Amino acid sequence: MKELSGEQLEYAVSRFVSLHQSRDVKQTELERLSGVNQSTISKIVRPQEGEKYMPSVEVLQKLFKALGFRLTDILSESDHLADEIAGYLATPLTGLTVKEDDEIRKVVDSIRTITREAQFANPGFDIYWPGDFTHPKQHADISAPQVYLTDRSRASTHDFIILFCGMPSYGVGQENEIATQAGVPAIRLVPPEGLSRMMLGSFIRTIDISYKGSLQSHVTFDESKFREALKSLRQSHFRTGALYRGMNGDGFSKRLRRLIDDRCNGDYTQFATDIGVSLLYLHKMMDEPFLVSNPSARLLKRMAHRLGERVAFLLGEAEENDPIWIESNASWRSWIENTPAIDAGAALRMRDDWRHDYAADRRENSSASFRKRTRLMREVDWDRQYRNQVQKDITNAKQPSLL
Repeated sequence: MKELSGEQLEYAVSRFVSLHQSRDVKQTELERLSGVNQSTISKIVRPQEGEKYMPSVEVLQKLFKALGFRLTDILSESDHLADEIAGYLATPLTGLTVKEDDEIRKVVDSIRTITREAQFANPGFDIYWPGDFTHPKQHADISAPQVYLTDRSRASTHDFIILFCGMPSYGVGQENEIATQAGVPAIRLVPPEGLSRMMLGSFIRTIDISYKGSLQSHVTFDESKFREALKSLRQSHFRTGALYRGMNGDGFSKRLRRLIDDRCNGDYTQFATDIGVSLLYLHKMMDEPFLVSNPSARLLKRMAHRLGERVAFLLGEAEENDPIWIESNASWRSWIENTPAIDAGAALRMRDDWRHDYAADRRENSSASFRKRTRLMREVDWDRQYRNQVQKDITNAKQPSLL
């Protein structure tokens, strides 16, 4: 990954500290998940007075990965070629016999072996399997909320998901729906007897591949079909990245908290009840990045109605929430008041043209992005633009018509 600016580093560190605190993850556990030394983690989350430790990009990548994120998602800088294509591998984990657990691990190894083939290099696949980090037996000390948040983060932010439907499993069913709501494509390995009607009728965009055998005996699947499925997901990954770069804005959570504080007197319990969610989910909507909490359109409409706002405002897409537009429009009004003898129609057209161009540019360069921002318009800028436009109109008027 490219080097980060000082602003990007500052933002990434502050976001990591915030997530670390809201999730209440122990430093020892974070060390195990990330491979980053606990002393380094301590320097980041609890710096000594007068000291400020700035970790390397590699350290930040490892720490966010341990929480279920990629650093590029946090920074909303997804317009460059990724170092890897991240896949989430969901399998049954709870209530397995020793034999079934061993067979699950063999399936996981087979899948990883295929994804590491030379044909899938540059960028290669990186496959995350919860069994390595949040296994119900090997990692029984990790709390249920932490397991859910970590795996929800990954299932909703990774580039694709592989679902091994080896036996009835609440976990795989949950991950199927999390990926569906997040628009994450899937490969599903389907048992000989088929899927339940709920899974079969799911809205997830998937390539289904049947396997043979069972966890009690031996599992095999058509590896050539699996390779073709990976190639298909790989192609769609690059197209999706180009279409939706820079969309992972991170202002929703702060905006929601501020509105509840202002308009509901900070009564989070009542607000959660009013919109029909648990208090825990509401807190995660205010603490976690939007791509993890991922509230439905129905919830967004309920929240907007309850708070007396539009959904666009909640999502940070309304003009009245954009500081550049607010200040530029205010300076335009001030210029109008302080500049005599101007053509009101021309001034309005000039302002509307800039407004249209800025809205188009804003869609390309998200306000959460750290790329070069559109310049703020001040009175002197409006005046210069107006004079240039008037001069251009005069020049065009003097040119003879070809007709």
